[in-house]
Amino acid sequence: MSFFKKIKESKDFEEIKSSSFKDILNGNIFSKRIVKKQYPFLILIAVLAVIYTANGITFERQITQINRLKVKQKDIKYRSLGVSAELTNYQRRTTILNYIEKENIHMIESKTAPIIIKDFDKKEEEKILKQKEELKKIKERIKNDTTSVEE
Repeated sequence: MSFFKKIKESKDFEEIKSSSFKDILNGNIFSKRIVKKQYPFLILIAVLAVIYTANGITFERQITQINRLKVKQKDIKYRSLGVSAELTNYQRRTTILNYIEKENIHMIESKTAPIIIKDFDKKEEEKILKQKEELKKIKERIKNDTTSVEE
């Protein structure tokens, strides 16, 4: 016997087959034995439908939040560029000189360029000393070579 023949010959199928459209509208179909057997499956489908819907709503909220944050990011980026340009303008030599002159601050511009003083660490000092020693040795070799050629 095939699977479908077993279903057609079962009492549950006969019970459903004998039900009418009126039973469906009344809700009497939910009291039938074959439908009662399917309650766990129907509950599972309902739970999955709720989860699917909640997932879609959450996804839409996240997309709107991402779009809102992108707009804020662009706004902050453009504000930052504006502030940076303004700061650069304030740091220009001519702007500073005009401000000093406007406020009547008695300052004189330096004629010499600023000198950067670098603090060496021990490793750099040792490296420089080794290079100087090597340079002295090379100069002595060159000197010795030229004096031997002259003689």
